[in-house]
Amino acid sequence: MTERAAPDALSWSPAGPPTLEGLRAFALAVARDLDPGSRYVKELLAVLDASSSVEDYLRRLADAEHADAFRRDGSGPSRGERGFSWVDARTWADMDPFEQTLSNLLTGETRMMWGGEGAPDWERLPDALAAAAPGPGPARVLSVPCSTGKEPFSLVIGALEAGREVELVGVDRQASYVGRAASGRLVPHQRDWSHAAAARWLRRLDDGATAVSDEVLRRCRFEQGDVLTGALPAGPFDLVSCRNLLGYFRGESLARAVRNVAARVRPGGLLLVDPFVTEAADMALARETLAGLGLARRWSDRSYFDRPA
Repeated sequence: MTERAAPDALSWSPAGPPTLEGLRAFALAVARDLDPGSRYVKELLAVLDASSSVEDYLRRLADAEHADAFRRDGSGPSRGERGFSWVDARTWADMDPFEQTLSNLLTGETRMMWGGEGAPDWERLPDALAAAAPGPGPARVLSVPCSTGKEPFSLVIGALEAGREVELVGVDRQASYVGRAASGRLVPHQRDWSHAAAARWLRRLDDGATAVSDEVLRRCRFEQGDVLTGALPAGPFDLVSCRNLLGYFRGESLARAVRNVAARVRPGGLLLVDPFVTEAADMALARETLAGLGLARRWSDRSYFDRPA
């Protein structure tokens, strides 16, 4: 039995048990939308080529030794553990082989925003919400991709720290990420507790893991969606955050993703992207697409873009 090729991962429908040939076809179908020079694609195809069976392939993807090294220093080449490096064994076990393959092509990269390159934009969040949602009601926020939940939780915490009520929808292409985010249980990382706000909004579980407080989680809901197909909540939203995703795409796929995301921002609202999209030469098309839609940077030192009213 063979798998049927599809234009995107959400509509992929395997007709039988996974095979190496079917997993390769799936990876190539996803890769059509990605940077053709992506090392993620090349590294994953090399793993598939080196594998003697699906079981051997899955063992290589769950290489705990190299995943731990990647978590410490992500600069080295992957041996197939890149997707596993961003989750934990519990989340990984919930994925089928196609999800595990997808997670190596578009990784579940996420941090609490105060513990990484997102910190400057997180610190500016109170100003952003004041500009994007000046009314008395809750700020409406879309976070895509939500991955395992850390960026959506960061946005809610930032709003609450600023004294703002907030309603957030988190969206991801991967069902396993959506499920993990909805649980409120964080994938462990040493930076989770690196900010004073952590003690107010995170809690230690009996098994030593970390979860967000009920005050944060009840302001969030999570669902599956796709920026390429436009299968996203209609909104509109005061603030749309799309970080650590657009940089994977190139060409028409990139322009389409930008248009679909920007369409969810209400007139007068804000779009938050990441510094790579804001500054990298490879992302010129993304910035040109935003400019063509009338979006411009609100602050020259941050990655927020205004949508004109």
